[in-house]
Amino acid sequence: MKSVLVTGTSSGIGRATVQRLAGDGWLVFAGVRNQVDAKSLAAEPGEVVPIELDVTDPAQIEAAAEQVSAVTGGALDALVNNAGIGVAGPLETLPPDGLRQILDVNVVGQVAVTQALLPLLRRGHGRILFVGSVGGRVTHPWAAPYHASKFALEAIADCLRVELADQKVSVGLLEPGPIDTPIWAKSREQVNGLREELRGEARELYDAPLRKFQEQLTSAERKGEEPAKVAAKIADALGGSGSRYPVGRGVRTLVNVRPLLPDFVYDRLSGLFSR
Repeated sequence: MKSVLVTGTSSGIGRATVQRLAGDGWLVFAGVRNQVDAKSLAAEPGEVVPIELDVTDPAQIEAAAEQVSAVTGGALDALVNNAGIGVAGPLETLPPDGLRQILDVNVVGQVAVTQALLPLLRRGHGRILFVGSVGGRVTHPWAAPYHASKFALEAIADCLRVELADQKVSVGLLEPGPIDTPIWAKSREQVNGLREELRGEARELYDAPLRKFQEQLTSAERKGEEPAKVAAKIADALGGSGSRYPVGRGVRTLVNVRPLLPDFVYDRLSGLFSR
């Protein structure tokens, strides 16, 4: 039985991926941060082993690697780095801790988990998948922290793919468009809190654009595709050798067209949608 560790499985893409891979006959180690989600995942059909795993906690990462090694006999077939959060807002008003938080979870945490599991993946001639975003190829105003984290994953996946090629460990990157997951509601709440803290000139400059941005987040959530679509692509990617996997309506076209547009043209288009 093939084995895989998936991070960030409490809901959304992670949860759908656990369901899909367990249904396909994988032994799935499901990374979660609380016991309620662990119990829920343990009840899923198939071979699902919940693991307490906060990707920003070195002790939990080490313990997870040891648990996976003990169960699998020291080899792992795949790792799906899915854990992630959203942080948004004007860069001028963004608390530095907000930027540190998203980079810690979306970038540093994914690398830390990968480092811990690489010995097992080498023995299994395994595959690593990073769940990035179309937001790692194109940008939207007011979402710079999120874009920065996803652009970083693009670079990390490119470098790691070459570094591990001779070790028989392959690396791929998923690039989903808008997906119907809880990240949208959480982002709206975070932006709303940011708006409430605006004072003076900052409120005059940014309150109206941020209100519009919240509306766009709501629209994206409504139009978002099912997480199962990304889970299906992950299942396909685990059996393939490709480097990038766009997912969703219009995503491939968007990432192909963006490099052809001069910056001033894209800036104007992006600015129109942000007003």
